[in-house]
Amino acid sequence: MTTLSHPFKDSPEPLEVPKEHAANVDSLYEWMKDQPRFPSFSKNHAHLFLHACLWNVDDAKKALQKYAQIHANSPEIFDNRDIMGSGVQMTLNATHMVALPRTTPEGYRLLYYRLSDTDPSKMNFTEAVKSFCMFNDAQISVDGIMEGYIVIFDMKGVRLGHLARVQFGPLRVFMNYIQDAHPVRLKKIYIVHTASFINQVMALVKPLIKSELLGLLQFTTAGPEEIVGVDYLPKDFGGPFDEVAIMHAEQKKRLETEYREWLMDSGALKEAPKQKNASSNAIKPPVKAFRGLEID
Repeated sequence: MTTLSHPFKDSPEPLEVPKEHAANVDSLYEWMKDQPRFPSFSKNHAHLFLHACLWNVDDAKKALQKYAQIHANSPEIFDNRDIMGSGVQMTLNATHMVALPRTTPEGYRLLYYRLSDTDPSKMNFTEAVKSFCMFNDAQISVDGIMEGYIVIFDMKGVRLGHLARVQFGPLRVFMNYIQDAHPVRLKKIYIVHTASFINQVMALVKPLIKSELLGLLQFTTAGPEEIVGVDYLPKDFGGPFDEVAIMHAEQKKRLETEYREWLMDSGALKEAPKQKNASSNAIKPPVKAFRGLEID
């Protein structure tokens, strides 16, 4: 059982819900409390998942089920979530993960990811997925209910040696989680400075990508300034904001200080083990793609 406020660390009380959706949030929350194997989800979880699923109650239920199941079945990713753990620290010291300060006119948050150390030996893929999920959970807490997210993956410095270190098990968990259970509205995923071996990368991941997510992907050999404009970017790309390295250091420090205990506590947000005499009312796996993925 969690002892802290989730999914928004500094909002223990339910966030204000748009009037037209308040009844559905209440109904979903009551349904969540009735699920015998669910963790102690809060009313804010009901709000967050409904918003991510475009206010569709059935899709939100399926996303919550998938979330609880993936967290329970993938302990290598979702257990022992100590930001000061050696594997997580190795990842955070070899990458830059930053939420950019300025949102788009539509209210979308820009997230930027790249390598800071291009040595493939510094990448443990399981720890990288774990760290990525922890960073994103904390960012959801910081942002609250966000209209949408635009993700920028920068492949500059990525080598074939990095591809060789990808493990299929954690990759499959990650793709299932992002597509079926991650409670945000994904608007676009840009792959910038695309490497010459991108076809090999796609051969590995494409069997795991549903059409909804595939439609969000855009590849370019150019940098992020050619995609979103310099007004949204750090000084590295001619923009007005602090360098990526500075923002990463600041946001890493926030994870280590403000979010360490909260992230460890979030490891309890998982489906309980099935009882030996479980009835037919046990949670059934979802069969429909998570509707938080949108194609504009």
